[in-house]
Amino acid sequence: MKEKLNLFKELFSDYTNIAILHIDNSLGLVDSTLEEIKEKNQGQIKYIPFLDDSSAKLKATAREFEYVILGDILSYCKNQEEILKLMYKALENSGNIIILEKISNDNRYEILDLLENIGFQAPNCIDLFDDVYIFTAKKMHHWDNGL
Repeated sequence: MKEKLNLFKELFSDYTNIAILHIDNSLGLVDSTLEEIKEKNQGQIKYIPFLDDSSAKLKATAREFEYVILGDILSYCKNQEEILKLMYKALENSGNIIILEKISNDNRYEILDLLENIGFQAPNCIDLFDDVYIFTAKKMHHWDNGL
Protein backbone atom coordinates (compact mmCIF):
# COMPACT_ATOMS: atom_id res chain seq x y z
CA MET A 1 0.00 0.00 0.00
CA LYS A 2 2.90 2.36 0.75
CA GLU A 3 4.03 2.00 -2.86
CA LYS A 4 0.55 2.90 -4.14
CA LEU A 5 0.37 5.93 -1.87
CA ASN A 6 3.77 7.08 -3.16
CA LEU A 7 2.38 6.85 -6.70
CA PHE A 8 -0.68 8.83 -5.57
CA LYS A 9 1.67 11.49 -4.18
CA GLU A 10 3.05 11.99 -7.70
CA LEU A 11 -0.27 13.56 -8.71
CA PHE A 12 0.82 16.65 -6.76
CA SER A 13 3.29 19.28 -7.92
CA ASP A 14 5.50 20.97 -5.36
CA TYR A 15 4.04 24.39 -4.57
CA THR A 16 5.32 26.39 -1.62
CA ASN A 17 2.30 27.24 0.55
CA ILE A 18 0.17 24.65 -1.25
CA ALA A 19 -3.55 24.96 -0.50
CA ILE A 20 -5.56 21.74 -0.51
CA LEU A 21 -9.26 21.22 0.10
CA HIS A 22 -10.14 17.70 1.22
CA ILE A 23 -13.78 16.70 1.64
CA ASP A 24 -13.89 13.13 2.86
CA ASN A 25 -16.60 10.57 3.56
CA SER A 26 -14.57 8.68 6.19
CA LEU A 27 -12.60 7.00 3.42
CA GLY A 28 -9.33 7.97 5.12
CA LEU A 29 -7.28 6.38 2.36
CA VAL A 30 -5.00 9.32 1.54
CA ASP A 31 -5.08 11.40 4.74
CA SER A 32 -1.51 10.65 5.84
CA THR A 33 -0.19 11.19 2.29
CA LEU A 34 -1.87 14.59 2.10
CA GLU A 35 -0.28 15.51 5.43
CA GLU A 36 3.14 14.61 4.00
CA ILE A 37 2.50 16.81 0.96
CA LYS A 38 1.37 19.67 3.21
CA GLU A 39 4.46 19.41 5.42
CA LYS A 40 6.87 19.17 2.50
CA ASN A 41 5.42 22.32 0.91
CA GLN A 42 4.67 24.32 4.08
CA GLY A 43 1.06 24.33 2.97
CA GLN A 44 -2.38 23.96 4.42
CA ILE A 45 -5.24 21.51 4.15
CA LYS A 46 -8.81 22.53 4.74
CA TYR A 47 -10.45 19.28 5.82
CA ILE A 48 -14.23 18.96 5.75
CA PRO A 49 -15.91 15.75 6.89
CA PHE A 50 -18.73 14.82 4.53
CA LEU A 51 -22.10 14.32 6.18
CA ASP A 52 -24.49 15.23 3.37
CA ASP A 53 -24.75 17.52 0.33
CA SER A 54 -24.69 20.65 2.48
CA SER A 55 -21.25 19.82 3.92
CA ALA A 56 -19.84 19.90 0.37
CA LYS A 57 -21.48 23.24 -0.45
CA LEU A 58 -18.61 25.32 0.79
CA LYS A 59 -18.35 29.05 0.56
CA ALA A 60 -14.81 29.07 -0.75
CA THR A 61 -13.26 32.14 -2.25
CA ALA A 62 -12.78 31.86 -6.00
CA ARG A 63 -9.43 30.33 -6.89
CA GLU A 64 -8.56 29.51 -3.26
CA PHE A 65 -7.04 26.02 -3.68
CA GLU A 66 -4.46 24.37 -5.94
CA TYR A 67 -6.00 20.95 -5.29
CA VAL A 68 -9.44 19.72 -4.36
CA ILE A 69 -9.76 16.13 -3.20
CA LEU A 70 -13.19 14.54 -2.87
CA GLY A 71 -13.05 11.29 -0.91
CA ASP A 72 -15.99 9.08 -1.92
CA ILE A 73 -18.67 11.77 -1.71
CA LEU A 74 -20.17 12.13 -5.19
CA SER A 75 -22.24 8.95 -4.99
CA TYR A 76 -23.95 10.39 -1.92
CA CYS A 77 -24.76 13.81 -3.41
CA LYS A 78 -28.14 14.48 -4.98
CA ASN A 79 -26.81 17.27 -7.19
CA GLN A 80 -23.33 16.21 -8.25
CA GLU A 81 -23.15 18.88 -10.93
CA GLU A 82 -23.73 21.68 -8.41
CA ILE A 83 -21.02 20.27 -6.11
CA LEU A 84 -18.51 20.01 -8.96
CA LYS A 85 -19.28 23.57 -10.08
CA LEU A 86 -18.50 24.80 -6.56
CA MET A 87 -15.23 22.88 -6.61
CA TYR A 88 -14.41 24.34 -10.02
CA LYS A 89 -14.85 27.85 -8.64
CA ALA A 90 -12.72 27.05 -5.58
CA LEU A 91 -9.77 25.90 -7.73
CA GLU A 92 -6.94 28.12 -8.92
CA ASN A 93 -6.58 28.41 -12.68
CA SER A 94 -4.62 25.30 -13.69
CA GLY A 95 -5.67 23.70 -10.38
CA ASN A 96 -6.51 20.02 -10.12
CA ILE A 97 -9.45 18.06 -8.83
CA ILE A 98 -8.88 14.54 -7.56
CA ILE A 99 -11.91 12.40 -6.89
CA LEU A 100 -11.73 9.11 -5.05
CA GLU A 101 -14.74 6.88 -5.59
CA LYS A 102 -15.28 3.29 -4.56
CA ILE A 103 -15.28 0.99 -7.58
CA SER A 104 -18.44 -0.62 -6.20
CA ASN A 105 -20.31 2.69 -6.78
CA ASP A 106 -20.17 1.82 -10.50
CA ASN A 107 -20.13 5.46 -11.66
CA ARG A 108 -16.87 5.66 -13.60
CA TYR A 109 -18.25 6.97 -16.91
CA GLU A 110 -20.82 9.18 -15.22
CA ILE A 111 -18.08 11.03 -13.31
CA LEU A 112 -15.87 11.39 -16.38
CA ASP A 113 -18.81 12.87 -18.31
CA LEU A 114 -19.70 15.20 -15.43
CA LEU A 115 -16.15 16.53 -15.21
CA GLU A 116 -16.07 17.22 -18.92
CA ASN A 117 -19.51 18.85 -18.95
CA ILE A 118 -18.56 21.19 -16.07
CA GLY A 119 -15.53 22.41 -18.03
CA PHE A 120 -12.69 20.46 -16.45
CA GLN A 121 -10.00 19.47 -18.94
CA ALA A 122 -8.31 16.09 -19.46
CA PRO A 123 -10.58 14.03 -17.19
CA ASN A 124 -8.96 10.72 -16.44
CA CYS A 125 -9.63 7.61 -14.36
CA ILE A 126 -6.71 5.85 -12.70
CA ASP A 127 -7.04 2.32 -11.40
CA LEU A 128 -4.37 2.40 -8.67
CA PHE A 129 -6.05 1.21 -5.49
CA ASP A 130 -7.84 -2.13 -5.18
CA ASP A 131 -11.28 -0.79 -4.25
CA VAL A 132 -11.12 2.87 -5.26
CA TYR A 133 -10.88 4.71 -8.58
CA ILE A 134 -8.93 7.96 -8.78
CA PHE A 135 -10.38 10.58 -11.13
CA THR A 136 -8.26 13.55 -12.08
CA ALA A 137 -9.02 16.67 -14.11
CA LYS A 138 -7.67 20.18 -14.49
CA LYS A 139 -9.17 23.65 -14.49
CA MET A 140 -7.64 25.65 -17.32
CA HIS A 141 -7.78 29.44 -17.62
CA HIS A 142 -9.97 30.60 -20.55
CA TRP A 143 -11.03 27.03 -21.39
CA ASP A 144 -14.77 26.55 -21.03
CA ASN A 145 -15.55 28.10 -17.64
CA GLY A 146 -11.91 28.73 -16.64
CA LEU A 147 -12.33 32.10 -14.99
